Amino acid sequence: MSGSTPFDYVIVGAGSAGCVLANRLSANGRHRVLLLEAGGSDRNPLMRIPILGAFLGVRNPKYDWNYRTLSDPSRNDRKDYWPRGKVLGGSSAINGMIYVRGDRDDYNHWAQMGNKGWAFDDVEPYFRRIEAHEFDAPDYGQDGPVRVRPTHGAHPLSHLFIKANQALGVPHNPHYNGTTQEGTCLLSLTNSGRVRYSSAQAYLQPARRRRNLTIRTNCLATRLLLEGRQAVGVEFDHKGQTETVRAAKEVILAGGSINSPHLLMLSGIGPAAHLQDMGVPVVQDLAVGDNLHEHPALMMQAATSMASFNTQLGPLNLVRHGYDWLVHGRGMLSTVIFQALAFIKTDAALSHPDIQLHFAPCGIMSTDDSIGMLKENSYSIQANVNRSRSRGTLRLADPSPTTPPAIQANMLGDRYDLETLMAGTKFMFRLCDGDMLGPVTNGTIIPRKRPRTDDEWEAFVRGYTIPTYHPVGTCKMGTDKSAVVSPDLKVVGIENLRVADASIMPQVISGNTNAAAMMIGEKGAEMILADA
Repeated sequence: MSGSTPFDYVIVGAGSAGCVLANRLSANGRHRVLLLEAGGSDRNPLMRIPILGAFLGVRNPKYDWNYRTLSDPSRNDRKDYWPRGKVLGGSSAINGMIYVRGDRDDYNHWAQMGNKGWAFDDVEPYFRRIEAHEFDAPDYGQDGPVRVRPTHGAHPLSHLFIKANQALGVPHNPHYNGTTQEGTCLLSLTNSGRVRYSSAQAYLQPARRRRNLTIRTNCLATRLLLEGRQAVGVEFDHKGQTETVRAAKEVILAGGSINSPHLLMLSGIGPAAHLQDMGVPVVQDLAVGDNLHEHPALMMQAATSMASFNTQLGPLNLVRHGYDWLVHGRGMLSTVIFQALAFIKTDAALSHPDIQLHFAPCGIMSTDDSIGMLKENSYSIQANVNRSRSRGTLRLADPSPTTPPAIQANMLGDRYDLETLMAGTKFMFRLCDGDMLGPVTNGTIIPRKRPRTDDEWEAFVRGYTIPTYHPVGTCKMGTDKSAVVSPDLKVVGIENLRVADASIMPQVISGNTNAAAMMIGEKGAEMILADA
């Protein structure tokens, strides 16, 4: 491709936002668009089955970057595995398919931080543009490319979880993506029941035959081509060969919260002192890689007297699950692990929920190499902090583009996150002890021994806190000195270069981040076309 006629737009990363950008920027036929993806195709038919996308993709180097973090001093020096999708569709091809817009106040907070045009009323039209929602209600879009529907054929344990929350005063609210987020219900998922609606399935599949859109896989971006302070193209490796491509109008980074800042720093855009230490010539001194944050989470698992998915995987049950999926588009194969949720306030005086709960009708076994299920009947409840305040960093480990970056999560570095997660964990115990789940609960598996004192609670939370795989913030959007991109997603001080993915979030939203990443792609594409 070196030396060829330039494209108008070169998009780096075919994940949740990148596929949206590729579709929208090529839709009018006037712009030549190149989409570069480091991973391969998503055409394995098994990956389209909702549950198999996660079980076949996560920890599989064919589909997953398999990132590892540094020791986290806020969690007893724990090191974590951080999956990121390395395939067309990115993380949306291997995630839990949970569709959460976030709380209205999340986006209003973005606007209050100086990001004009990003309040909830500003971004809501882009969510509607995404959605082909099964709920026929005025709060949702009906004509978008992404199928969204509540869990069908949920396990009886999932319904008990919802009733357990209601018994503790949490309202039933199937419209948590509507006016009010607080409440409990079955999850809304990005699938049709039979097919996972990754961003590749929803946005790339309809656009593949456009003559002005070129999609190239197995292309690892190694650096940006810069002329002074102007981005003019991308250098990338394709099967061991170095190639370059030029962009006549803009280069758009959509590699996500790990790969977008990594590529910027490899190209000399980032913290000057760090780049100098790495031997990378500094082009623009920006706080790239700062503001890294996640939803700190803790998963509790309990034994149950009810038959859970853990013991429903024999040959006869698998036939039944297959029938439910193929004929009715419901049941185990049409979900992933989690089936129900709750957004709760640990203090009634709060203006918005501070904890999100996920419920799975099975006990989960996670190792460095795989995700599986416990052998005994069990269920899992996971609490995560909605608007976490702890901040970590992402830095170059060395100047090589093939060396993974150094990720310092610092996930409980702020006392607020620790105390909020402690409160959420205590609420989970109340659910297990209550009139709904209590009669079918035979003790907890994690933890084996319930904490009693404040010190025991803190030790338990620090020892068992895990990531939810929602990293954001490393190319922070804003107008202050810590901003990497402006509210129109342009990289500060560099012409013709934007970032449009979850890395631009100044503050993580309340809930799973895939829907918000697609919204950023939709809004970013409109901004780019308006400038064109």
